[in-house]
Amino acid sequence: MRLRFGSFVLDPDTRELLRGDSSVALSPKAFDLLCLLVANRPKAMAKSDLQERLWPTTFVVEKNLANLIGEIRAALDDDPSNPRFIRTVHRFGYAFRETAPPPEAGRGASGPGEISYVVKWVNGRIQLDEGAHVLGRDPDAGICLTQPGVSRRHALITIGGGLATIEDLGSKNGTFVGDQRVDRSRSLADGDTIRVGSVVLTLSVFRAPTSTETVTDGASPG
Repeated sequence: MRLRFGSFVLDPDTRELLRGDSSVALSPKAFDLLCLLVANRPKAMAKSDLQERLWPTTFVVEKNLANLIGEIRAALDDDPSNPRFIRTVHRFGYAFRETAPPPEAGRGASGPGEISYVVKWVNGRIQLDEGAHVLGRDPDAGICLTQPGVSRRHALITIGGGLATIEDLGSKNGTFVGDQRVDRSRSLADGDTIRVGSVVLTLSVFRAPTSTETVTDGASPG
């Protein structure tokens, strides 16, 4: 799923950061860090969490993370004293502050011909706007599920460009669409069932009706 912010386009699948038609160079770890921050936007991520995800089996000093943040800021022309994208949360971590491209941001009620997405589960229902929505036990998750078998940050549903996709976030028990385990990002369709731990959710896709033109037969009122 390609994600646009400002004049940039981030494509996690092809591992490209583009500015217009030009590729912006990032080291592999810096690219992974940018993808993590964008996927979890606008939530602030703890330094310890980021270090665990980037170096799961290796101890690294905190300066390594700060150096990657500096590399990303330089690539995005982001001023740390007045950041547009990467926000420093002092004594905690970092956050990506821009949530969606202006042309498509803030879709609440659907206009004519627009698509809306609703996820339903037992005792729960939520409409998904444009952007990324984390499913998990984390109280800050967009879709908070406290049932057994659900990881703290279990899966990620992304809405954008008229499409819905889901990916597993390294959960202990896996994410399933129907009977198929999600090993990489895959698209979702109306009526798909999603299983995370012991919770089964259903995705419903609605398209707002287009406006109807009034047709007259040309006869004068009687």
